[in-house]
Amino acid sequence: MQKFFTHGKLLLTGEYVVLDGALSLAVPTKLGQSLEVKTSPASDKPILEWRSFNSDGELWFSEEYIIDDSSIRPSFFDACNFNPISDKLATILNKARELNPDFLAGNNFEVRTNLEFPNDWGLGSSSTLICNIAKWAEVDAFELSAASFGGSGYDIAVGMMGGDILYRSPEMWEGYVYNPSFKNQLYFVHLNQKQNSREGIANYRKQKVNAADVDTISQITEELIKCTDFDAFHLLITEHEKVISSIIQLPTVKSQLFADYPYALKSLGAWGGDFVLACGDENTPDYFKQKGFETVLNYSQLIK
Repeated sequence: MQKFFTHGKLLLTGEYVVLDGALSLAVPTKLGQSLEVKTSPASDKPILEWRSFNSDGELWFSEEYIIDDSSIRPSFFDACNFNPISDKLATILNKARELNPDFLAGNNFEVRTNLEFPNDWGLGSSSTLICNIAKWAEVDAFELSAASFGGSGYDIAVGMMGGDILYRSPEMWEGYVYNPSFKNQLYFVHLNQKQNSREGIANYRKQKVNAADVDTISQITEELIKCTDFDAFHLLITEHEKVISSIIQLPTVKSQLFADYPYALKSLGAWGGDFVLACGDENTPDYFKQKGFETVLNYSQLIK
């Protein structure tokens, strides 16, 4: 049996503008996704049996694919009940075999994926899958991602690196160690809903983004990674929120939901869902839970 694992990710700075080359800081989460492969000799027609399980151990997707010389395709196709998940997975697997013609050759395969975090947390159920398949197929994960989900590629870099990164593009990124001295005062709060990142990207692309804004976010990232003062960190992420809010024409999460919160807040990823970063103290979890946001994790609980 072959086993692969990829950590989830969070983009701490540079959401949206990472698409235009802003220097951005991304970190891996402790939780991720695994992929296990069992191989057996093929008989007449090689097949691939795929099963995916969520963080509760429940089977949420199952499909059987036929592997032939021309393509990998579902064994049973029903035009009246088209399954976009099955189709997307076939696209990924076919691209992987295009990049490596020896991939999925000559055997039957049983694949099981296990997601460690709830799918609505936005930690990278798609990117961790892409990275695991790339590792299995021994192909370039950035090419595989570009042919399927797209995006900036920072999530792929985190997944393949398995550590903190400073990112500008698939060609310009490097490993980093981000370990703020005040991390015990940083919390991640889930907003009880999943935000579609591809929709967020599409809306961002409709806006006019100038080079000065991209440079400002890059400068904030550079200052943030060197920051050792909690109050200075406050100011940096507050300025970051103002710049992104101005670009995408959306109110900040603090002004919209938590105007009475005494510390700084920052959206992570596509605005309107998933996690926010909250500066705070020992009373922070109670504040958010009283408002109905039960998932409040400190930095060390979530980040690898």
